[in-house]
Amino acid sequence: MKKRLEEILNLKISRRDTVTTAAKIGSAVALSNAITLPFSSTALAADVPAGKESAETVRHSACLVNCGSRCALKVIVKDDRIVRIEPEDAKDDAVFGEHQIRPCLRGRSSRWRVYSPDRIKHPMKRVGKRGEGKFKRITWDEATAFIAAELKRVTEKYGREAIYYSYQSGAYYHTQGTPAWKRLLNLTGGYLNYHNTYSTAQIASATPYTHGKYVGSHFSQIAHSDLVVFFGMNLSETRMSGGGQVEELRRALDASKARVIIIDPRYTDSVIAEHAEWLPIRPTTDAALVAGLAHTLISENLIDEALVNQYCVGYDRSTLPENAAPNASYKDYVMGTGEDGIEKTAQWAAQITGIPATRIQQLAREIAAARACYIGQGWGPQRHANGEQTVRAIQTLPALTGHFGLPDTNNGNWPYGTPYGVPLLPTGTNPVKASIPCYLWTDAIQSPEKMTATTMGVKGVDKLNVGIKLFFNQAGNALLNQHGDIN
Repeated sequence: MKKRLEEILNLKISRRDTVTTAAKIGSAVALSNAITLPFSSTALAADVPAGKESAETVRHSACLVNCGSRCALKVIVKDDRIVRIEPEDAKDDAVFGEHQIRPCLRGRSSRWRVYSPDRIKHPMKRVGKRGEGKFKRITWDEATAFIAAELKRVTEKYGREAIYYSYQSGAYYHTQGTPAWKRLLNLTGGYLNYHNTYSTAQIASATPYTHGKYVGSHFSQIAHSDLVVFFGMNLSETRMSGGGQVEELRRALDASKARVIIIDPRYTDSVIAEHAEWLPIRPTTDAALVAGLAHTLISENLIDEALVNQYCVGYDRSTLPENAAPNASYKDYVMGTGEDGIEKTAQWAAQITGIPATRIQQLAREIAAARACYIGQGWGPQRHANGEQTVRAIQTLPALTGHFGLPDTNNGNWPYGTPYGVPLLPTGTNPVKASIPCYLWTDAIQSPEKMTATTMGVKGVDKLNVGIKLFFNQAGNALLNQHGDIN
């Protein structure tokens, strides 16, 4: 007994083990019937006569929230009511082998969402002024007739370009895909389309100027890397379930034992779960950090300039076109011989980023010395004004250090994981060619005359001919909490 007690007291528990154990405990608690829902349990009770209680049955579903994992759900039903939700049993899987895909707490809480008293179960029509929150219940026949009439009215008065279907992404494939609505609108004349997403507009737009295509390496490449550097990528928060990218990352790290460095303003679960070193950085200063890293790489001769010039354009003067401005190369920019005359030293970067100059210099040396460094960025760092410059700066880092185009490396973008698609209803072809950036729908209402292909990213046409007059929004909140211009 004494020996066993000493073993327990001397047991070393890693941070990852702590997080994993806590997750298992949390899952067990969530599945326990002892937990009451955050609303009246009477709302869940079924009217079952005494002595005629039915047995539990199993149904199969999936969690389609916008994390990309698509975890399968085993739904336990009794008397036509959901009793609990469990993970599917472990079975052979073409992707994970003998891996049981376990949904996270968000997926397992689907029962709460189904029976929430806040869920709208009937058509409601506004009867007061906009913003008053006054609605009345109407029938489905009234609702469909009203929508059809408005669709006809706006079509006849303004044309189909005035009808907009909005971007949403909360419950994936119910919202962003939403093939039923798009099919209806396409079959009846089309609608004003959107491009980009709220999450990836800057990175998707900037990447073609660097790489030609927005794609990174698969997470599985990390299985053979020795160093992983992530800018603002927190999979344990954003891809947290057992069916997607976070699981692929952790399996790869288990194989490689690679060192992980996460550069982020926030301390997140990813830092803990991946045994990562956290480098806190001031928001929106990632490009300055990369410039400081590049200065160390150049000044300490840690760059294979012949290799960079072989595959890249613009590192130094030798690969720039003849008509380029003097001292317009990236090297000139970093070393202070460029237009702004500022030398981007580690000390300069430290004042902007908040990361000590010595750590910036060390990081540059570590990346240069790595056998295969996997560099990637999340979508958070680019979600600000001029965020495309953050994107391109991070993409420059693997190009400078030779960690690109090779096994076990990445090009600085968000990595890609195994896709988990679901069958969709065919939507047909949209006859309307005009498309606007999804974030600029407010401009398409207030000042459509300003929206052109050269000023505000309109695609398919040179300019908008009419503003948005009818707005379709299903199961999403881009009208309010996802948007930044709501005043």
